[in-house]
Amino acid sequence: MHAFLSWLTSHRYAVGISALLVLLLGKFLSPLFLYNVPLGYDPGMYRYLFLQYAESIKHFSMPELSPWASEYPPGLFLLASPFLIVGLPVDALIGWIWNIFPIILICTFAWVMYKREGKAVGVCILLMGLLSQAYYDGFFAMYFKAYASLLFTVLTYHFAQKLSIWFIPCALAAVMIHQQTGLILTLSLGIWWLLSIKSHWKDTVFRRLTFALGVAGIIAFIWYLPQWERAIWSPLKSIIFLRGDAAPPGAFPGATFYVRTMGVVLLLGVFGMVLSFTRERGSLWQLSVLVCAVFIIFKLVFYRRFYLQLDFFLMPFAAISLVWIWRNVSTHWARGLLLLVLIAQASIGFKAVQIRTPRFGARELLQITSLPDNIEYDAVVIALENVSGAWLRGWLPYHRIGAPGLFDYPDWSYEVWEVFIDGKQSERKELLAELKGPVYFLLSPTFAKFYGERGNRIIADPCLRLVPDAPLLHSVCSEG
Repeated sequence: MHAFLSWLTSHRYAVGISALLVLLLGKFLSPLFLYNVPLGYDPGMYRYLFLQYAESIKHFSMPELSPWASEYPPGLFLLASPFLIVGLPVDALIGWIWNIFPIILICTFAWVMYKREGKAVGVCILLMGLLSQAYYDGFFAMYFKAYASLLFTVLTYHFAQKLSIWFIPCALAAVMIHQQTGLILTLSLGIWWLLSIKSHWKDTVFRRLTFALGVAGIIAFIWYLPQWERAIWSPLKSIIFLRGDAAPPGAFPGATFYVRTMGVVLLLGVFGMVLSFTRERGSLWQLSVLVCAVFIIFKLVFYRRFYLQLDFFLMPFAAISLVWIWRNVSTHWARGLLLLVLIAQASIGFKAVQIRTPRFGARELLQITSLPDNIEYDAVVIALENVSGAWLRGWLPYHRIGAPGLFDYPDWSYEVWEVFIDGKQSERKELLAELKGPVYFLLSPTFAKFYGERGNRIIADPCLRLVPDAPLLHSVCSEG
């Protein structure tokens, strides 16, 4: 027994890393086996854009996209295109690759913190990734762009602190992949760089990197110029004018949910921030936390989406405080109490993870994938609610797809959609006459659940006929 304890003590870091990696693999890979369907709100959007960019890059061009698709920064899709071109299945990207991506990100973060703060903090970063509910919620919602951008942000900060030229391409990649994370990086890096000018300007390397950073900023500006109105100016106006209760909060739960489900992690993070200010001030990691906090405290547009980044950038401080507490509390009972608190936090997080289930089922996805067998190659397929529309877009990438409020076709306002659903048959016939080509409407379980008895008016309309062996209504009142 003594020999085993001696071995365990001498190999504690290797044992801890191995155990945490096994638990992380179990947490993030389990949805692959529990649900036979990709995660998230819009995996269909990702699937569609991955295919569109790969097909265009294959022919040395950029895809011609609808305005809604242009709102997605192209960085992630361009980076993925070479892999798709050489044969990687697109469904792997939104399947098992996505499931291991959060593990790759947290391991990269742990490595960077190990280099900066030591082995113990690096190991504790893995623990924070395991305990964090916000980190899991972002994964379950498939915020692919955010996680990819965070990966490059971590590398940017690592190289910037070493004044390595590699921070420039990493920063560009982060900005070009995700607007929100790119904004956090731009503000944090910009403030940090300005604070560093006084003490580093005489350094030739620093001056050269300052020039390179300016060039990178110009490149990023040019990169977003084609979609300036929808990708930059419109969100910027929202930040300025939509604040407080007028600001759309975003899809994340409220702050009280995270206080209940990961309060220990948040307290450790705040305490770690206080500890860090006794050693240094104005680090990139500190500034990133403060930038995220500003968006949340002042309730700027989509402020709840910043919960993910706030939690992420608090992780190293939570790890630092945990290591500090462990080293400064030497009694066995106190350390045992700390372990019990962490186990209780893990138990609460495990229960919170269980409530995360996909909104879209495997049976519904199978119905969509079988639709091409029942419709013409040039058919239009329109979802009658905005859940199925994104999935239609991804798995019917070469058909024209419509849905309320999602896409540019049909060009109906919500008021017109209400007329289509609840109006007179003559009004519905006039709207159908505006549509060109073979037109079909999807009868999804979400449609039946959302509209209930109101949906029977659509099914009974003489202009719409049920398609045998398919969840579709075919419009016989549309031109073509």
